[in-house]
Amino acid sequence: MTPRLQEPDTVSELPDTYGAGTQDTTYSPITWWSEFNDPVLSGLVDSALTRNLDLKSAMARVSEIQNQYRIARSPLFPAVQATADGNRQNIPSNTGAFSSIGGDDEGGGGAPAGGFQLPDRFETVTYSASLGLSYELDFWGKNRNAAQAALREFKATRADYQTTLLGIISETIATYFEITDLEQQLVHSTEIVDLLNDRVELTEDRYQRGLITSFELYTIRQSYETEQASLPLLESSLNEAKGRLAILLGYYPGAIHTILSQDQLAEIQLSPIPVGLPSSLLQERPDIYAAEQRLQAALHRIGSAKAAQFPSISLTGSGGTQSADLANLLDIGTQGFSNLAGSIVQPLFQGGRLKADVQVAWAQYEQVKAAYEKTVLTAFKEVNAALVGIEKETVRFRFLEEATRNAESSSQTQEDRFERGVGDYLAYIDARINELRTKNALETAKRSLVNARLTLHRSLGGGWVDYEL
Repeated sequence: MTPRLQEPDTVSELPDTYGAGTQDTTYSPITWWSEFNDPVLSGLVDSALTRNLDLKSAMARVSEIQNQYRIARSPLFPAVQATADGNRQNIPSNTGAFSSIGGDDEGGGGAPAGGFQLPDRFETVTYSASLGLSYELDFWGKNRNAAQAALREFKATRADYQTTLLGIISETIATYFEITDLEQQLVHSTEIVDLLNDRVELTEDRYQRGLITSFELYTIRQSYETEQASLPLLESSLNEAKGRLAILLGYYPGAIHTILSQDQLAEIQLSPIPVGLPSSLLQERPDIYAAEQRLQAALHRIGSAKAAQFPSISLTGSGGTQSADLANLLDIGTQGFSNLAGSIVQPLFQGGRLKADVQVAWAQYEQVKAAYEKTVLTAFKEVNAALVGIEKETVRFRFLEEATRNAESSSQTQEDRFERGVGDYLAYIDARINELRTKNALETAKRSLVNARLTLHRSLGGGWVDYEL
C-alpha cells in the first residue's frame, strides 16, 4: 500500500562537490570547537551542553515522540487483559425469571403448582476469573504503516535535537567571541578617549596661542565627544552579550563576569578547509536527515490511509473459570470456560471520508516533499556562501593584520622620536590613536572570521579531520 519514494529532481541533480577549499582532508564529525585551542571556550561549551534549557526541552520532545511511536506500534500486538469478578445477587422469588417457576393453583390458595413451596427470596454468589484477548490481523498493512510513520517521525525529532544542539554550540561560541571583541574594543576605546582628552587640551593651548584655527579645535573636540559617546554603547552591548551567554549556560543574567583576559585571542589558527568538499556532506546535516525522514513518514501515512479502505479482520477470545465457591475458582478442570470469535468488517459508505483521507495524505506528502527539496537547496546555498564568506573574511583579516603592524610601527616610531626630543607629542598621540582604532578593526575582523567559520561548520552539520595528520 505504501508508494515507492521517488527522489526529487532537486536532490538527484545536486552537484558532486563544492569548489572552494585550501587543503585535501577527509571529513568526519568531531568536537570541532576544540580547534580554537581555548580551554575557556571548551568549558563554556561543555556547560551549555549540560545546562542549556532549550536542549533539555528538545530532549523531552524526543522522549515524547519515542513513546508516541510505542503507542502507534501497539496495535501490531495482541491486546490481553485479565478480569476478576465477584457477584452476589439476592432477589424476591416472585420477580424476574423465578416468578415463572411457580404460580397460583386452581384454588387460588397461593401455593405453587405441584404443592412445592418456593422460598421467599433467592440468593446466588458467582466468582469468575478470565483472560481476554483481542487482535486485528494487519492484512493490508494499515497498522504497520502507521507504526513506520511514527518511527520515522521519531528519527526526525531526534535529528531536530541534533540541530538544536548544533545551534546551541554555535551560539555559545559566537557569543563568547562577541564578548572578547567588545571587551578589547572597550579597553582600546577607553584609551583613545584618554588620548583624545590630552589632544583636546594641547589643541586648546595651541589655539590660545594663535597657532591653529577654531575649525581644527572644534574638529578635535568633536572627535573626543564622539569617541566618549561610544563607551556607554560598548558597555551596554557587552552587558547584553554576557546576559545572553548566561542564558545559554542556564544561569541568570549577571552571573557571567569577565571570563577572559585582555591578551587572549592574540592569534587565531584554524585548520585548513578541504578542497572540493563533497556535496554528500549535506547528509550529515541533521535538518536534511529530519526532512528526509518526514518524507518517508508521509509515504507510510498514505499506505495506512489506503489500507483503511479494505476489510478489517479481528479475533477476540477469552477463557477462565467460574464458580459459586471461591475456593474452587482455580479448578480449571471443572469450572473452566472459553470462547473465541472472529469478525470481518468492510466499510461500505462513510460519505467519502476514507477516499478523502487518502487525498489528505497525498497532499501532506507533497508539502513535506517541497519542504525537503527546499531544505536541500538552502543547505547547499549556505555551504557555498560560507565558503565564500571565509575566503573574503580571511583576505580582510590579513589586510587588517598588515595595517595593524604598520600602525604599531608608526606609533613606536613617533614615541621614540618624542622621547629623543626630535618629535612632537601630538604626532605620537595621533599615531597611537590610529594604532588603537586599527586594533579595534582587527578584533572585529577576528570575530567576523570566527563567525564565518562557525557558519561553515553549522552548514555542514559538524567538522572535518585529516586522518593523515
